[in-house]
Amino acid sequence: MIIVILILAVILFIYFNVIPGKGHTLVSWISLIITLLCVLGIVEHDYNHWGLKTETQTSTQNLTSSVNPNLPILLYQSLGNGTEKVYLYKTNNNQKKPKAIKLDKVSTKVKQGKEASLKIRTTRYVYKDNFSRIMFSAFSHNNELKHREYIFTLPSNWKVISTKDMQKLQKQMQEKMQSQKAASLH
Repeated sequence: MIIVILILAVILFIYFNVIPGKGHTLVSWISLIITLLCVLGIVEHDYNHWGLKTETQTSTQNLTSSVNPNLPILLYQSLGNGTEKVYLYKTNNNQKKPKAIKLDKVSTKVKQGKEASLKIRTTRYVYKDNFSRIMFSAFSHNNELKHREYIFTLPSNWKVISTKDMQKLQKQMQEKMQSQKAASLH
């Protein structure tokens, strides 16, 4: 709607500046002010989320091992220089593959606790009121993600291991099992 008002104000400003007449100067100035206010409103909405408020949703899930129910492990994959980590988690033992955390506007924490759980706190922008919805609906900022936080709570017996270290560990276990089989055959 704000785009329609902007277009109409620009047309009125141009029309009343081109055609001379009584009172046209006043209408021209009013349409110029409306044009500037519309542009300011669009810029503020786009950069500072004017007309929007934040809404936070929290969900908590139990965690199971990323690898094997008997090995309490949370896996992560390092990105770039290793400072960023993509955690791979399972919420039940029936899951075939672990889920990766979403990387868009994310932060993660791993802390100690009594039970293995995952809390996902998602903050989104939503319209403050119907006026904002009507004025800015063309920009599709409703339900836009502001921030997502993953909080992994792990008991002291759990380990956090990278996928590379897990592959090395699996390789060592296979070699050890093969050497034990060979020793038992002799």
